[in-house]
Amino acid sequence: MSNEKEAEVSPNVEMTDVDSHTAVKRKRSEKTSSTVTQFTIRNPQWSYLHLSLITNSPNYQLDALTAHLHLRAALSQFLGLHGTAMPIDILKLSGNDVYVRVPNEDSSAVVIAVGGWVGKAGEGWRVKNSGSWGAGLHSSTTGADLFK
Repeated sequence: MSNEKEAEVSPNVEMTDVDSHTAVKRKRSEKTSSTVTQFTIRNPQWSYLHLSLITNSPNYQLDALTAHLHLRAALSQFLGLHGTAMPIDILKLSGNDVYVRVPNEDSSAVVIAVGGWVGKAGEGWRVKNSGSWGAGLHSSTTGADLFK
């Protein structure tokens, strides 16, 4: 009878047994749409060039110093003192192929300078590819082996 009286006294309260292991947790509100962050680099700082040295000698071995001197000669011939002041970073040397990095604002001048240069022995540069993203210049799909 005492149970009936308690039920009569509080008719709006429902008593249920709760395990100590099952705690009621508030669910976080689920996001209906995921946030995608996008940004665009409008003026990339660097341009990357894939150059190939064309020579008359089939056994010609190009090293970094010779590549640097040939590039400087081409820039000096085309642009004079301004051309020699342009920073050029040689990133990779593979046979007669050279991957270089130049400031973006100087890239068109470098392409014109090296494309029109002919050395004393008849050697010259061929511009194979150019772009603002270095990985795209390499023949591999990811570009990860460009800097090995």
